[in-house]
Amino acid sequence: MRNRTIALPIAGLSFFTMSCQPGDTRSPGAFSVTDSAGIQIVESAAPAWGEGGWTVSDSPSVVIGRREGDDRYLFGEVGGALMLRDGRIAVLDMQAALIRVYSAEGEHIEDWGGQGEGPGEFSFPASIFPYRGDSVLVSEFVASSFTIFDDQGRFGRRMIPEIQQSFYTEWRRRMEEGDRSVTPAESCCRLWGPLATGAFLLSHPEMIPQTGTGTKRATVTAAINPDSGGVAENVGEFAGGAYQLGLQDRPLGFQFQTWFNMTAGPDGYFATEGYSYSIDEYDDGGDLRRIIRLTRELRPVTDEVKAAYEAEMRDLIMAPGTPIEGGSPEEVLEMMLAGPYPSHLPTFSRLHVDQGGNLWAHHYPYGVNDDTNEYFVFSADGRHLGMVELQAGLWVYQIGTDFVLGRMTGDLDVNYVHLYAIGK
Repeated sequence: MRNRTIALPIAGLSFFTMSCQPGDTRSPGAFSVTDSAGIQIVESAAPAWGEGGWTVSDSPSVVIGRREGDDRYLFGEVGGALMLRDGRIAVLDMQAALIRVYSAEGEHIEDWGGQGEGPGEFSFPASIFPYRGDSVLVSEFVASSFTIFDDQGRFGRRMIPEIQQSFYTEWRRRMEEGDRSVTPAESCCRLWGPLATGAFLLSHPEMIPQTGTGTKRATVTAAINPDSGGVAENVGEFAGGAYQLGLQDRPLGFQFQTWFNMTAGPDGYFATEGYSYSIDEYDDGGDLRRIIRLTRELRPVTDEVKAAYEAEMRDLIMAPGTPIEGGSPEEVLEMMLAGPYPSHLPTFSRLHVDQGGNLWAHHYPYGVNDDTNEYFVFSADGRHLGMVELQAGLWVYQIGTDFVLGRMTGDLDVNYVHLYAIGK
């Protein structure tokens, strides 16, 4: 197994600062590249865009979804959306177990899939990705199986990754035998997307012991599953969320929990643990190629931040009409606030690669009521280009060369799919 490189030795590193070329708006010394044994460390101290940069339109150019009326536009729960090569927009409705296909203008064309266990049907679809050529890939809940369609919705094949089947077999056995010694952590079982080779980028479940004392940081194991099926190859271990043991009869997740994130790129993939302003870039085989870093201070979790967070959580739980499960509002609030606080806020919470090969890293918001939706943008060579502000509440599914496609949630939790233009 290839393990993620945690640090590189200082000795033997060759340092050089990239100089500015005529017409380049970067400040001298804005970023530097360190090279050792074929692995680059690209560190940016200032954005290359300077005062300019890309912008995303304030208003969507296409809105799909309605609050009432035509069933073809009423979403139960949107799990993903993508723009096909001809401009059609495919939306995965998890509740209806359908891929609803719309024109570039947002008019319904047809539906693919359906609830069931037959070819081209779904049990619990969870995410949708563009696959090789014009194909579409749908992952079931916790990546238990993958279904591939062509661009006309014709069923191609289904694959069940052995790595996930093994996990569930073992987990069921433990539950049936009454074994409660470990439990899956929150970021269990994920398909992060297909690689350019057609293989599937997965992560193993994190397992947290139910007993013990002190702080436990979950471990996430990344794996690459061949497109032909077969045995997945573990390609690295990463730090996941933090948990406190011994305070209650279950592991307590930290407030402002850190999430491990990956995303596929043009010829490899990216990963971040979210504890620092650092992202690792790997090739298609799982070998570390580049480390991308920002010279930026971590944001401390101060007493003021804690107080604001607890006040917002209290208002949320105690609000009239809030659905409560697991006890009274006071008991639920106490459980939610039982976890300890980290010293600093997480850095990145989601990663995307656009169709031009640029990496977008979502900046973890500064509290429960922070509606900023900022993304750091890095060029294909790892330089920090600048920040892009998106619409508050937009959950991004796909970023193209000139568009952002995502989900907005309106009143009564009604889901809509929005398309925004990128200005460059």
